[in-house]
Amino acid sequence: MQTKILKPIVKKEALLLKVKKSPLKPGVYLMKESSGKIIYVGKAKNLRNRLKSYFYTKDHTPKVAVMVSRVSDLSWIITDTELEALMLEGTLIKKYHPRYNIHLRDDKTYPYLRITVHEQWPKLEVVRRPKRDKALYFGPYTSAYSIRETLKLLTKIFPIRDCSESKFSNRTRPCLSYDIGICTAPCVNIISEGAYRKIVDDLISFLKGKKKDLLKALRNQMKELSSQTKYEEAAQLRDRIQGIEHLLEQQKVVSLKLTDQDVIGWCRKEEDIEIALLFIRAGRLLGKKIFSFSRVTQPEEDFLSSFILQYYEMEFIPDEIIVPVTLSDQKILQHFLFQQRSKAVKLIFPKSGEKKALLAMANENAKDHLRHGGVQKEVSILEELKTKLHLKNEPDRIECFDISNIQGTNAVGSRVTFIQGKADKNFYRRYKIKTVEGPNDYAMMNEVLSRRFKNKDEDTFPDLLMVDGGRGQLSIALQVLKELEIENIDVIGLAKEKTISSFQGKLIEKLQERVYVPGQKNPVIFKENSPALHLLQRLRDEAHRFAITYHKKLRSKTAFE
Repeated sequence: MQTKILKPIVKKEALLLKVKKSPLKPGVYLMKESSGKIIYVGKAKNLRNRLKSYFYTKDHTPKVAVMVSRVSDLSWIITDTELEALMLEGTLIKKYHPRYNIHLRDDKTYPYLRITVHEQWPKLEVVRRPKRDKALYFGPYTSAYSIRETLKLLTKIFPIRDCSESKFSNRTRPCLSYDIGICTAPCVNIISEGAYRKIVDDLISFLKGKKKDLLKALRNQMKELSSQTKYEEAAQLRDRIQGIEHLLEQQKVVSLKLTDQDVIGWCRKEEDIEIALLFIRAGRLLGKKIFSFSRVTQPEEDFLSSFILQYYEMEFIPDEIIVPVTLSDQKILQHFLFQQRSKAVKLIFPKSGEKKALLAMANENAKDHLRHGGVQKEVSILEELKTKLHLKNEPDRIECFDISNIQGTNAVGSRVTFIQGKADKNFYRRYKIKTVEGPNDYAMMNEVLSRRFKNKDEDTFPDLLMVDGGRGQLSIALQVLKELEIENIDVIGLAKEKTISSFQGKLIEKLQERVYVPGQKNPVIFKENSPALHLLQRLRDEAHRFAITYHKKLRSKTAFE
């Protein structure tokens, strides 16, 4: 039997030699283009075999073929285990944001209910991000309004405290919450610790889905109190039972099991993927979350593994995660989730039954979102930007800079970052002006941009750099990049809409939003209803908001001093 010899598809001798000499060990590889910019980060059980699959194989999608053709250099980091490689891959994706990796931008965080069971007197509160602590979390709830309404009902049914630690420890008399019956005043020891814990345990049982047992116990307790002629206490339990039944009527039952589940459904159309994530808690559907990804080059398994890694690094991890495909690195992911949660987590690809029906529902939600536009909207806007402004790069990552000051005092700069048309607050930065005295916006912009681009290892550079202003600010940006010998970045300036009036207030001229580009005398004018212009305006307004917030903070601090 003859051994098949793989022929290289990329004619870059130094690169192919690196591939041949790459280690037969697990690790992470980094693909770089000619400028040194990292365009893809991947993990592998065997680095050499994985790299050969890119450079010695023709069976690629068009997008992967384009990516491979742009690779000029490779580097790798060897790890001891596949789990280490998986976690390192996630860290490097966050740091460099490579063009061809998926990057989870979760700009909308959903609320959770948190019960501090590790405290002597547990409290109930709404939080946005679960911590890795000893408290119990329930959620996420997709509507902030509904969770706060639920919290009001819960505190009526289960009157436990929701006050801060400072208020709780400094009270000498019951607060208004006790007077209106939504707290039992543990702060002044009106209720015993045992009785208070019983209410907390009942609340936890309710939230964990043990409603029937709880209702049965409460009804028996109510009858017993009534037989003892303790009618007032029996009436309180009756109201609690009615409140629980009202809450149960509002929730949709989708599973007979009481486990917490996340169901990941998806729909793919060429290189666009929509993910619909359904949250099922104690058999009841709380809501869904949609994620859109464009220009996906990864195989489906790698894509899904990367999504799970990035999403559950920060979010609540349920007992089961139902996935739409079989994962080859399932054991590694389960180990990662176990480390995050300190409790076993199942990754399940169902073949039949109730779980398959849940997966079908999630897939249909993803398909529906893709059918009604989905990720295509953001992609078409970016394509319009590139065409209208004659950009060299696809504007996947746009950074906008703004300056805020009052006559040069408390001067600050801001940088906001949009990736594929959406804000990514992980890459927002604030700059306190250090070298400029007096009101000189041009010098301030020069300082901010110089500090941003001097540190070439901070993270990846933008495809499009935008400054708030006209030709003057644009010239400053071009000058800074020229001095630092940075190329391959598109630069534009966005000048605000301007109205010119006579002394009597009569309108002489109205100038629309103008986009200035290098080497072009006249600005580019978009139509007023242009989605591409709206994107640039959102960037400019967000940079202004971010800058002025920091400026006001410094100004307040100065005034206080």
